[in-house]
Amino acid sequence: MSKRPKILLVDDEAQIRRPIELHLNRCGYRVHSCTNGEAALERLDAEKFDLVITDIKMPKMSGSELLQQIRVGGSDLPVIVLTAFATVESAVEAMKLGADDYICKPPQLGEIEIKVRQAIERRSLAAENKRLKTELDRRFGFGGIIGESAVMRELHEKIAPLARDRDISVLLTGESGTGKELVAQAIHQNGPRSGKPFIAVNCAALPDNLIESELFGHEKGAFTDASVRKQGLFEAADGGTLFLDEISSMPLPVQAKLLRAIEEREVRKVGGTVSSKVDIRLICASNADLPDLVESGSFRSDLFYRIAVATVDLPPLRDREGDVKRLALHFLEAQNAAKGKQVELAPETLRAFEEHSWPGNVRELENLVELIVVTAGEDPVGPDDLPKSVFALDSNNEAAVHSNSDLKEARGMLVADFEKAFIKDHLQKNRWNISKTADEIGISRPALHSKIKEYGLSGPESENA
Repeated sequence: MSKRPKILLVDDEAQIRRPIELHLNRCGYRVHSCTNGEAALERLDAEKFDLVITDIKMPKMSGSELLQQIRVGGSDLPVIVLTAFATVESAVEAMKLGADDYICKPPQLGEIEIKVRQAIERRSLAAENKRLKTELDRRFGFGGIIGESAVMRELHEKIAPLARDRDISVLLTGESGTGKELVAQAIHQNGPRSGKPFIAVNCAALPDNLIESELFGHEKGAFTDASVRKQGLFEAADGGTLFLDEISSMPLPVQAKLLRAIEEREVRKVGGTVSSKVDIRLICASNADLPDLVESGSFRSDLFYRIAVATVDLPPLRDREGDVKRLALHFLEAQNAAKGKQVELAPETLRAFEEHSWPGNVRELENLVELIVVTAGEDPVGPDDLPKSVFALDSNNEAAVHSNSDLKEARGMLVADFEKAFIKDHLQKNRWNISKTADEIGISRPALHSKIKEYGLSGPESENA
């Protein structure tokens, strides 16, 4: 059961005060009474209340002075004023002083009950809205992008003006796992479209034959399985932001239709003949080198220049000096809260984290901390408790650093080594449950099967054969 709302009733006339107090107590409120404004201020300093009901005319300190004192401190505590003059002027004056509502004397108990309930409901709704906004700001505001390194301060400075613009298209680049969707959400949440939808889609997770239908929708009967008319993601994001992750994987024919949708600001459903206007802000992301793909002919140059009006490159975790410890402790706190545990990391573990190269970036760190919290016992987690399959990669890093490969090839070696170890570790943890593992690491089942084949991974049955 929720806590009974607490009301402070201030009136020097017992014949007015007492019936109100008795009635509101019967209605489920906790009512405390004072006979003047000075006594009321003392109670407000000592206790928390959900509502004040005060008379205007009182000795020592009037209700008007009490109301002014409450508002001087910046309090949003709702106040209902009792006035003996049923005139428009007295009501307007009470509202000017900061009252939420007024009641004419002698008060009708039914009217008081209704106005008290409405005032408390309004305050509760305002508090919930404030809480939700704070949570959104924490998760998706710039403050939700954890990091105080120089490169992250530069990132904040770069995306802040982009967020303030309503329409500019933004391309987010950087290695896999650097937090491109989080940055996209922050740009949306801190911009003029924040009250509208944020729709994210991973283009690599959609089969080539369905991506057009997902983006633009389809008419009933447009193809074999189109049994009903379907709204596309462009229409779902109308007024808000559409985030296209891994746009480099989009087939060329769909790229052409995407370009038209961006330029004309309208979409046509698959199988349809009529176009619909859409108003969206487009943010795209890619961990592939799009200029290279343009040069090779696998990505349209006109689309590239349309989506890359502003380009933001996200730094890899290894370049974010001092941020690894901050992120690890942030993820540890979140996972402990989510799983009802109190896991601690030993100082040596945090040092090992800072020395690790993190080829999978922030996503690798977040997933590792989750694994640690799930599997940890009561003692602080030391370096020997960390997955050997992941931290053994640091020796491979040394080999890559001293190899004769160019930068892109050496980086590819490290990423491949990490992906193989990371996927194998999660497959083993989930006893080779493909669906569970794919969902856990954030890729589709076909993509996971492809990675298993690419890295030559085999399950327990194959190993025992």
